[in-house]
Amino acid sequence: MAPRMIVIAGPPGSGKSTTFPVANAGVAFFNADDRAATLNGGSFVGIPLGIRKIVNREFETFVAGCIDRRESFAIETTLRSSITFDQARQARAAGFVIEIRYMALEGFEMHLRRVKARAFAGGHSASEPTLRRIYESSLRNLLLAVDEADELHVYDNSGLGTLPRLVMESRDGQIVFLADNPPHWLTEAFGWQA
Repeated sequence: MAPRMIVIAGPPGSGKSTTFPVANAGVAFFNADDRAATLNGGSFVGIPLGIRKIVNREFETFVAGCIDRRESFAIETTLRSSITFDQARQARAAGFVIEIRYMALEGFEMHLRRVKARAFAGGHSASEPTLRRIYESSLRNLLLAVDEADELHVYDNSGLGTLPRLVMESRDGQIVFLADNPPHWLTEAFGWQA
């Protein structure tokens, strides 16, 4: 059986850690936010840039090690940059199956509200301009995920107290499922007419 690279992705506040915790994937895993908090004395608040740099290096070392060992693994990311796709290409070349689960909300404002609520409860946060940049780049990179993932599952998590709704699936670069009335953020990301 081929090893798997499982990527849990989406903008901050989308609910990816709650819905798909990498610790429950049954494989080796890395969550950068949790690791940074550990190095910050257990706090998600005010994590210094120096700790973030250490965690980024650890994250890259973790992924490279799993690929070298051909060991299935799960990671969480906002998908704000192309590094995950670079890693996925390396993993695929080593015989991995790439699975991405992507989750987003109704719009940026909903993401912002949920991140603020998380920060109020002692969780991690960022400035509004930073969150907006991450949100926009994450949605742009969702387009790349269709081509880069062997399996892509896209969810809308806008409903409170409900399970996320599967709104799109692709396999091997082809969309195989699209929900009736897909959410605006998805049609906007793909440039589809509503």
